[in-house]
Amino acid sequence: MTRRLLFGAAWPPALVAKLQAVLEGWEIVLWPEVGEAERKAADVVVPTGAKVDRAFLEGSRVRLVHQFGVGLDTVDLAAAKDLGVMVANAPSVLSGGAAAVAEGAVLLVLMCARLRPQQERFLAQQRWNWQMPLNLGLAGRTVGLVGFGNIGRQIAQRLRAFDMTVHAVRRSGDPDGEAAGLGLASIGTMDALGEMLAASDVVVICAPLNEGTRNLFDAAMLARMKPGAILVNVGRGGIIDEAALIEALDAGALHAAGLDTIATEPAPLDSPLLSHERIVVTPHDAGVSDKAFDGVAAILKENLRRMEAGEELLHRAV
Repeated sequence: MTRRLLFGAAWPPALVAKLQAVLEGWEIVLWPEVGEAERKAADVVVPTGAKVDRAFLEGSRVRLVHQFGVGLDTVDLAAAKDLGVMVANAPSVLSGGAAAVAEGAVLLVLMCARLRPQQERFLAQQRWNWQMPLNLGLAGRTVGLVGFGNIGRQIAQRLRAFDMTVHAVRRSGDPDGEAAGLGLASIGTMDALGEMLAASDVVVICAPLNEGTRNLFDAAMLARMKPGAILVNVGRGGIIDEAALIEALDAGALHAAGLDTIATEPAPLDSPLLSHERIVVTPHDAGVSDKAFDGVAAILKENLRRMEAGEELLHRAV
C-alpha cells in the first residue's frame, strides 16, 4: 500500500522533489492540488499553514500531523488527542530554523533602519546622495525582544554584534539569572513590557501567538513605544493590530516596521502593508534556508521511521 504524505503548502516542483528525495517510499501530495477525499486519505499531514481541525481529522486515515517547523497554531491539538492522532514538530534550535529566523530578523532590522522602500524609490529617481530622513545607525542603541526562547537567544546574539544593548521579556522572566551570562542587560516578565518598549529603539517580536499575545500590540501598546522606534515581527501576524500600526507610522510615531508574518497570508496585492514606504514585508520566509530545510527534513524522516516502527516520536506535542 502506498504511504501518502499530504503537504499543506503549494511548493514548487523542484522543492517537492528535494523533499521527495529525502522521504523515499512516501508519495507527497500537495493540499491545494487535491480534493477533500484525497486529503483525508493521507497517512501523514505536514500542515505548514493549512488548517487541520476536527472536521478534517474525523473520518480520515491520518495517523500523524507533523509540522515542517515549529508552529502548531493551525492544528486542533485537542481534536488530535481525542481522535488518537499523533502531533509532532521540529524544534528550531535543532533544525537550524532558529538561526534562520534570527538572520531574517536582523535583515528586517537593517532594512527598516535604512528604509529600504525609500531607497528603492531613490534608485528609480537616480537620487544618489544624502537624503532625508537619514538612515538610523544601530551601534549604541537599545533593542527589546518580546519573547525569549530559542529564536530570541539567536537574535540577541546577532544584534549584540552590532554593539546594541539587549533587553528581553518573557512570561517566566529570569528566575535562573540567565541575562548576565548571555550578555543581556535584563530579562523581565511580561509585566515589564511597557517599560522596555519606552526604552527600546528597536523592538523585535519573536513570541508565539496565543491568547496572551493576540493583538498584544494594539494602538495603546504601540503608543507606549519610544518615539521613532522600529518594530519587527518574526513571531505571528495576529500579535500586531495592523491598522493601528499603519496609523502610528503615518503619524510619525514610529520610524518603520518590518513584518515577516501578517494576519492574512498571502497578503492581498492591494494591502496597504505592501505599498507603505515605511513597512518592509517578507513572505513569512525568515525561517527558510538550505540548512533549516535539511534539518527539518531529517527530523521528519526520522519520525516517519519511528511511526512505522511503533517507536516513540521525537518532539511529540500530542
